[in-house]
Amino acid sequence: MKKRIIGLDILRDIGVIFIFLYHFCIEYINLAHGTDPIMPSVNYFANIWARPASLFLFIISGYALMYNHENELSIKEYYIRRFKGLFIPFYIAYTIMFLVYFAANNVAAGSTSPLYMFVFTILGVDAMVQEMSGGLGFYLIGEWFMSCIVACYLLFPLFAKLIKKFKYTIFAVLVAWNILLLFFFNPFDIQVEHNPLFVFLYFFVGMLLYELVGKKEISKTTRIICAVVSVAIFVYLLIAGYTAIFPVVLDQPFEIICVIWSITMFLAIRDVDISPEKKIYKVIAYISGISWYVILTHHIIITLLFRHYDISLYSRRETFTMLLLSIALTWASSALVRYFTNRVKKCL
Repeated sequence: MKKRIIGLDILRDIGVIFIFLYHFCIEYINLAHGTDPIMPSVNYFANIWARPASLFLFIISGYALMYNHENELSIKEYYIRRFKGLFIPFYIAYTIMFLVYFAANNVAAGSTSPLYMFVFTILGVDAMVQEMSGGLGFYLIGEWFMSCIVACYLLFPLFAKLIKKFKYTIFAVLVAWNILLLFFFNPFDIQVEHNPLFVFLYFFVGMLLYELVGKKEISKTTRIICAVVSVAIFVYLLIAGYTAIFPVVLDQPFEIICVIWSITMFLAIRDVDISPEKKIYKVIAYISGISWYVILTHHIIITLLFRHYDISLYSRRETFTMLLLSIALTWASSALVRYFTNRVKKCL
């Protein structure tokens, strides 16, 4: 039995927590038009973490597939395993949220869209298609992350074959491709960071880190240096956002900084050692275990709440209560999706 890497669980937890918090804040501001003056500041803090959180979820995905030796499976076995892990929860979560959406709005999701577009939901890429089609489609859950991870998982067998002999060549090509997309030319009518062709680099970095580091312990010196760099980046972004001491980092430079931050956090935290007997270990492992279900369900829950509650007269205490309600409903729906997912997997 493979040893659980609790450091990767910590990274997943950081990722899902700040992605959740960012979506709560941004929907409070943009969708619900909340007026609490503290929320833009809270949103900035969440946004500092949300992008690197997204990136190291891709890095972890690439690393975990190599760590679990899925590159050694047959193509058929690999895709069956990925289908069970990715699409079964997605279909179950979508079905539940489709019904909840209808119950809340008295209209079916995608009711004005051509029925053939539901095939993009079946394929898990409906968020990307909806963004490119100007709002048409049946998108409800998973967001751009689902579209991107589907593309990454599809290409994993190819990357796994090429990485043995051409790892630095592939890495260089992906870096050059990302520079082209980020600075010069984006051929798609879609935000570049949401483009599946853009995130292949981060997924491949995770695979490359396994090839270079594998199961070997990362040296203490390396971990300390990476921890210092991570903290320094966070402190700089924090000071730049809340004061005028440093210039604020935006757009392309921010993306590059987030890449560096994500990799250094991975190297600094991967080998954290916590006894499985400790309660904190169990909490970390539990949150990590439901993280995929949280990613699938949280945003639509937050959106539905803000659409159906008038928050114009909310005090800060009531806004905090809304946050607690969002967390509770997300946790309940995630637990429900996980339960049905496990039942379906057993049947299969």
